[in-house]
Amino acid sequence: MVSASKEDIAFVLHTRRYGENSLLVEALASNQGRIALVARAPTRAKSRLGESLQPFRAVQMRFGGRGELLTLHHVEAVAVHTVLQGARLLSGMYLNELVMRLSGRGEDEAGLFDLYATVMVDLAGTAPLEPTLRHFEIALLACCGYGLPLAETADSGALVDPSERYAYVLEHGPLSQATAASAVHVSGAMLLALAGRCEFTQASLLEAKHFMRRVLSYHLGPRPLHARSLFSGGGT
Repeated sequence: MVSASKEDIAFVLHTRRYGENSLLVEALASNQGRIALVARAPTRAKSRLGESLQPFRAVQMRFGGRGELLTLHHVEAVAVHTVLQGARLLSGMYLNELVMRLSGRGEDEAGLFDLYATVMVDLAGTAPLEPTLRHFEIALLACCGYGLPLAETADSGALVDPSERYAYVLEHGPLSQATAASAVHVSGAMLLALAGRCEFTQASLLEAKHFMRRVLSYHLGPRPLHARSLFSGGGT
């Protein structure tokens, strides 16, 4: 864990009040992975500090301390603030919650910072929203050690056929045949679209949403994602 004072570029994932004059900040740093920091400020400076620590914003942080809870010494913006609105704002909140629930503090998951930086660009731009979310979910799981086999069957190693259907067992992957009650029956076309081997269709995109909900529930446990409750009409 961090002991001496360090500097790093980080994205703010979430903030909340911590005591009388402090904020608890969850951030994703380029070299340190996900970190938690206490930002202390006198009452007159809290609003300015809170403005600097808005979610989705890339900032330069200087911090130090030992253990899981570090102390934030200085923060300043390093780029134009990403402004998300509507469904893209809610999607950003959903992705931030996923990162906090799936990644471990102090663990520098390979590629997670770059993955997050890329999806922020996509959310702020014109990239189709639903495919962006599905591909991020898949890549995030892989970064956190929960990668899903998608392009080959787990029993025979055969390439997944987009015209076939498979029994997907979450502990193993897609199987040509399976009798396990936990198997999810899915199309090869959907698996290959999730793997980035082909484009989503309207049907495979809807199937992927339901499939990924089941996958994420398997890894996250019974506590629901708060961000999903903010969506109307099915959301993520």
